[in-house]
Amino acid sequence: MHYSDYKTGEKISKLGFGLMRLPRLNEKSEDIDYKEAEKLIDIAIKNGVNYFDTAYGYHDGDSEEFVGEVLSKYPRDSFYLASKLPGWMLKSNAAPKDIFEFQLKRCNVDYFDFYLLHSVTDSLAKTYESTKSYEYLCEMKKEGKIKNLGFSFHGSLELFKRWIKEYEWDFVQIQLNYYDWENQNAKTLYRILAEKNIPCIVMEPVRGGSLHTLNDKARDVFKSLSDNSPASYALRYAAQLPNVLTVLSGMSNEAQVLDNIKTFSGKIQLDDREMAAIYEAELYFRENFAVPCTACGYCLESCPNSIFISEAFLTYNEYNQTRNKDGFFDRYLKIPKNSRADLCIECGVCVERCPQNIEIPKQLKRINDLTSDI
Repeated sequence: MHYSDYKTGEKISKLGFGLMRLPRLNEKSEDIDYKEAEKLIDIAIKNGVNYFDTAYGYHDGDSEEFVGEVLSKYPRDSFYLASKLPGWMLKSNAAPKDIFEFQLKRCNVDYFDFYLLHSVTDSLAKTYESTKSYEYLCEMKKEGKIKNLGFSFHGSLELFKRWIKEYEWDFVQIQLNYYDWENQNAKTLYRILAEKNIPCIVMEPVRGGSLHTLNDKARDVFKSLSDNSPASYALRYAAQLPNVLTVLSGMSNEAQVLDNIKTFSGKIQLDDREMAAIYEAELYFRENFAVPCTACGYCLESCPNSIFISEAFLTYNEYNQTRNKDGFFDRYLKIPKNSRADLCIECGVCVERCPQNIEIPKQLKRINDLTSDI
């Protein structure tokens, strides 16, 4: 396992375990399969992974509870735990103090090694500022309940620059992958952090799995190089950057865990041939990538009609690649009738929660139009 030398002298595994997409008991709920998920954690720790990332809302709150149960069997100083303050809850008059103290209890720890203001957008930034969340968390840092304070970001470049200038941060978490390096200007965010000597934590390095599944032409590019998975190239693309502290991967099964461990135990730096392959694969992938959804699930949490938005987008993206309308209909019909695109009332609440800034109602309307004759 490769490690980063953190500024405090600690060694952080280059592979971080994102606890957002753990094994579930069934596809219709976020209930975690504890036995299977614990097995994945044990394998990861045995192979040197020591950074674990959860959040208040992951798996409808079960992720933090899972962490509190499973990691408690390991010495507290043997792992680094990250969680996040949910800004959207502050809009309903919840206090940062109440949320934070509840998270400590739910995670069964006395402190968080890394703690973030979660999913900072231009809208949520105002909420964090009006509730003085940063100031409260700084107090928690002084008390030793937070070792390192940062934020995860999905807002405008102007906001990013302002927050970096006005506040002091131990680290910052950004979405970075070879697709978004230019598409969402990840290179500029990364450059700013590097210039300020603020360690960068990478989220969505495989873009919700889409840079692993890709499409046939893109996958063939990587097959011509080796038997290594497409995901491994995406992970190495992020991990090779010198200011990256750790790369988060939301692992859902044993095969993914083992593949990622293999990746982070081998050569990280990409050579010229591999970089060329990434650029070629990206061009093929970009041709058919319809909706840039990473299946994070934030939109579903806010949807008043509980539409399975990410599943609808995944189904639509597959259709956009294959143009197999019958196959699209077959898969779309597997979505429960009371959770399909036609129930969208265009309230726009989901748009505010979407880290990818997708015009969700507009895209759902496209899907509804396509399926109107089913």
